[in-house]
Parts: sequence; structure tokens; C-alpha cells
Amino acid sequence: MTFKKLNRNLLLSLILSLYLFFGGIFLSFPGNAFCFSFAVMSDPHSASDSWVNALTEARDIKINPEPTYSHAEFILVTGDTNPIDLRYEDYNTVFKGSDIRPVYLSVTGNHEADDSGGFPGGMGGMGQGMQLQGQGGQSGMGMPQGAGGPPGQGGQPNAGGAQSGAGQRPDGGVVQMPGGPSGMYPDTGDAAIIDMEFIRDKVIAAIPGAVRMSDKSCTYYYDHENVRVISVDGYSGEAGSGGIINDKGRKWTEDAIKSAPTTIEHIFIAFHAPAFPRGRHTYDSFNSNTEQRNAFWNMLISHRDKVRAVFSGHTHVYCRMRVLDPAGTAANDYNAYPDEEGGIYQVVVGSTGNGIKNTFLRVEVDGKNVYFRSYEAENGKDQPFAVKEEWRIINK
Repeated sequence: MTFKKLNRNLLLSLILSLYLFFGGIFLSFPGNAFCFSFAVMSDPHSASDSWVNALTEARDIKINPEPTYSHAEFILVTGDTNPIDLRYEDYNTVFKGSDIRPVYLSVTGNHEADDSGGFPGGMGGMGQGMQLQGQGGQSGMGMPQGAGGPPGQGGQPNAGGAQSGAGQRPDGGVVQMPGGPSGMYPDTGDAAIIDMEFIRDKVIAAIPGAVRMSDKSCTYYYDHENVRVISVDGYSGEAGSGGIINDKGRKWTEDAIKSAPTTIEHIFIAFHAPAFPRGRHTYDSFNSNTEQRNAFWNMLISHRDKVRAVFSGHTHVYCRMRVLDPAGTAANDYNAYPDEEGGIYQVVVGSTGNGIKNTFLRVEVDGKNVYFRSYEAENGKDQPFAVKEEWRIINK
């Protein structure tokens, strides 16, 4: 064999090897044009050290076993980030100079709705007047059960504050363009602005393309690649009060589901007080009005071809379940964690610093499929995280 022929054969072998290698990669994920990750957190309150620790793990993904997740492209926080200006400043600090800075999506909780900035009456807190309720199932932890009455409802937020970059949609919604009152990522640390106003006028105003229920609403949806996230404010009165989503809120949510273009393959719903609480707040969450709760959940079930999961907080206890029948025995048994075929997942993501553990969730979207991985650490600064559990939704 001549030297020239040998070189030619080596070149052909190299080309064939590269074709098989890269071709195999593309053939492994047919049609998966969208592949990205996002994180879900909740209830940091004043626990800055634990909150920063969770944000840092979301940024660095030090704990990332196979299958590896990509960096989060947005972070969804399901309420009780009070004081919101300080927690938002923490977020800006953690992701300052980061190559991939995630969009911050805020959900209104009961503590943001309390204009005094304190704890609404009857929330049961972490202080006195509580009993320890044993916890089994997937959460695997016990948490105090608050003995107080129903949560403080707060009032309709102040109508002040500029709305920047907004335009009217044909369907009546208000689309928020990038660049809020202080630009894409607003200035923080303004202690004079109460939490609801801060969320309404600064945080949501900075979300590119967010479509609000009305001009000054904290209820909105956000599209990213093939995902739509619908955030429902269950406290300020427009879409709900006391954590209970009303008829108007349910209708708007369903309209937001129905209006999703064909490119949207996955829809996630977020509100603060869970529909099926466990561990804490078992009598003052969305389930305190079972008629509204059941109507809302049955509406979601009717769209289960796209609605993948509901994310909540409030209880400070991580748990997940899959519910088909909201009026069923398992869904309303505080010691049960149903996994009902054909149901929709409810994931209560726990708390970044105000529960027994510091917990949060990562979600990887890979085309038509969705992968979930929860993390936990001890509360406090620089505590190492570990994977708590994983599950997936495969839509072949």
C-alpha cells in the first residue's frame, strides 16, 4: 500500500468516525429543538444566607449527576420573598457578572400582600402556639402546624408606580417589553417601596414579554422557548384573595392556557398557597375553599395535554404528589401523597431557609420531555446540597 493511499484511507476513516459520532448525537434526540433548565424556589423570608446558598448552587450547579442539567435560564420564586427588595438585591449580587443571568419570575405570597411588611395574623409562623405534625411519604419530615386563624388578606396594592414599556394586546392582556422602570434588571434596595409594589412595578416590569392580567396586575404569564409559566396572584383581590383563586382568576388562567401557541409544549402553573397542603397551613391554603380549589384543579386536568405541574410554597415543607381527583380521599388526606395516573403534579418546593431543610427544585426541559430534580441542604451559609429525589415526564 502506497503512502498516498494510506493517508487517503486514514482521512476517510476519520470523516466516517466524525459522521457517526455527531450523527449519533443528533439522532439520539430527534426533534428536540428546545433543551434548557430552570429553577424553582420559595419562602426565603429573611433567611438571606440560605437563600444566597440556594441561588449560588443554581448558578454553579456543583451537584449535577447524570443526566446533567444545563444552567438555569430563569428562576421562579413562588412567594414570600419578603423583604423583596433585599432578596432581589441578593439575587442581583449572586448573578452579577454571570455568563448566564436567569430571568427572575416572582409569585405573590401572603407576606408580600401584608403591607406592614410583617407577618399577617394567624399564619402560625415558626414561633409559639404550634403542634408538631408527623410527616411521612415523600416529604419525609415533620413540620410545625400553625395554630392561628386564616391568613391576613392584605389589600389591593397601591396603584402608584410607573408602568414602563407596556403595550395592549388584542386579547386584552398587557404585554411587558424588556426594560422596566430601571432597565432590564432594576435597581434594588429601595426600602420605602412595599413588597407588592416592588413586585408589580420593578420585578414583573423587568420580565421580557410578560403578559399581565391587567395593567397593574401581579398575575401574568411568561413564555420561554417551548414553555409557558403562568403566575397567579392569589392575594391582592384581582385573581384571588387569601390564597384562594377566584372565578376571574380561574378564567384568566384557562384563557392563558388556551391561547398558548402550538410552539408551547409545556405549561407550568405557579401560585403560593398549595391546593393540597401537607405539614403546615393545612387549613388556610387554597383548600380552605374546596369548591374553588376543585374547580381550578379540574380545569387544569381538562388541559393535561400541556399542563405539566403546579408549583407552590407557603408550607415550608417540600413534597410532591400527582392528583387526578381533587375531591378524592387521597388528595385530602394530610398524611397521603397520591400518585394518580392521568393527574397533574403539585410540587411544594419547600423553603430556602425557613424549613427544616433548605430545598429547591431544578427542571430540565428536553423537547417534549421534562425532568425534575429536587435538592436539599442544611440551613445557613455555604452548606453543601445533595439530590433529594428525581422524576420525569416522558412524552414520546
